[in-house]
Amino acid sequence: MAPLARLNIVSIVSIILSGSITHADSSLQASVERRITVNENKTVFTLFCMLNLGGYDEENNPAGMHPVRVRVRQQLTREVPPDLAKRIGDFYRLHKGATPEQYSVVAMSTSGPPDFQFTSAEWPEVRKDASFGSLEGLSTLLRELYAGAHIENIYAGVESDYREYIEAYRAAIVTQVSKVMAFCKVSTLGNVAGENVQRTVVIPNLLESFDRSFGFVLSNTLDSVDGPHEKIGFNPHEFVHSITSSISYDPQYKTLQEPAGPLYDLAKTIPDIGDVESLQNFLDENLVRAISLKYRDNGEPARSLHLHEMMMQEYRSGYVLERFFYDQLAEYEKSGLPLAAYYPTMLKRLDLKYELERWKQAGKLTSK
Repeated sequence: MAPLARLNIVSIVSIILSGSITHADSSLQASVERRITVNENKTVFTLFCMLNLGGYDEENNPAGMHPVRVRVRQQLTREVPPDLAKRIGDFYRLHKGATPEQYSVVAMSTSGPPDFQFTSAEWPEVRKDASFGSLEGLSTLLRELYAGAHIENIYAGVESDYREYIEAYRAAIVTQVSKVMAFCKVSTLGNVAGENVQRTVVIPNLLESFDRSFGFVLSNTLDSVDGPHEKIGFNPHEFVHSITSSISYDPQYKTLQEPAGPLYDLAKTIPDIGDVESLQNFLDENLVRAISLKYRDNGEPARSLHLHEMMMQEYRSGYVLERFFYDQLAEYEKSGLPLAAYYPTMLKRLDLKYELERWKQAGKLTSK
């Protein structure tokens, strides 16, 4: 799972797509369009202006940052008063361990521009977690940056880029979420894990690294903050979690999940591997990664090979159950069953000794 704020109120992505497929693809798309909004967000824009100014330079794209990010960074260096720029840099360095998603949760716990005051509805709970509470000074810096750097003017200069990107992105989201719903044989949008999610907002963020996203729930809203893509598309990773989380965390499967424990223990020894807080958490992440690739496999040989290699790259990096689930999903497609009904069958087929050995062999091949 892309990193989520880990609080009771900010937890597992909470839109469950449940039920069986009874409608045509057009009905699925209509359902997605009703429940998912794609909008720019001035709070997120201001926050990432601050992060970029403070020293956030991470980028996944070998070709470099998105042109909008480059332009905004250049303008910020010209517009921000030196004293404010220094204080922002000091704050960022002091909180070097904080992640963009943690910053985003704190920023979205405020009223947004121009005042960025913490809201009584969210902040008292959010701040109880030290990873968020330690960022309390963010509110003041955002307020000062918004006014001191004339963020509205900076945004106006790139607004057309955002609007153009959003229109293309909205169409990609509807298409891909609908396809993954069909793959998992689910049809309705509801809730899971006790969360009362009333709306979903996807926030394109051109000031973030390419292909980086995260989500969190605040005020009954699921916010998914998504960095740019070299080719506009949408990886429905977070929405797949919303399908699988009610399955992966269901207590009735605990006994069936336990044999995977040694693979989970192995994953915890791998540097920089994420989502290993619990066995259920790790199983869910591996299943989601497998689904996020497999649903795109239309049987065309070159495409199938490419998707398989993408899966193997993730598998070799430490997602030691992703290959198992990827293989099982091929059988799942033949079954005609919904994913929820087929899940225990997959777990019963886990051969621990075999999976341990083939992961070791995959690592040996990579090192040659």
